Amino acid sequence: MPTNSALIGLMMAMLWLTYFYGANLTPKPWFGPFCFDSSELPIVTIYAMYIPIFVMQMKKEKELGFFYRVVVPALGVIASAFMVLAAIVSLRKAVLYYLILFAVLMGIGLLLKNYGHEEE
Repeated sequence: MPTNSALIGLMMAMLWLTYFYGANLTPKPWFGPFCFDSSELPIVTIYAMYIPIFVMQMKKEKELGFFYRVVVPALGVIASAFMVLAAIVSLRKAVLYYLILFAVLMGIGLLLKNYGHEEE
C-alpha cells in the first residue's frame, strides 16, 4: 500500500473516530444538531443508492427473463424505499442534518476530484 494512501486512510479513520466519540459518547455532544449515530445513518445512503441501480437493471438487462429483469429489481426498489422511509420516520431531524453533511462532503469531493491531475 502506498504511504500516502495509508496516511490519508489513517487520518480519515481518526476523524471518523473523533466524530463518533464527540457525537455519541460524550455527556454533552460536541457537534450540536449534527450529532447522529454514524453507524446507522450512512446505511440510509446505501439503500437510497441501490434504487437507481435496480432501475438501471430493469432498463438495460434485456437478456434477462421477466422475473429477474422486472420483478426482482422492483422488489429491491420497494425494500430500499421502505428502509429509507423507516429511517426518516424513526430518526426525523437527524436524517436531514446527516444529508446536509453528506452533501457538503460530496461537494468537497467533487471539487477535489481532479486535484493533482493535469489535463493534457
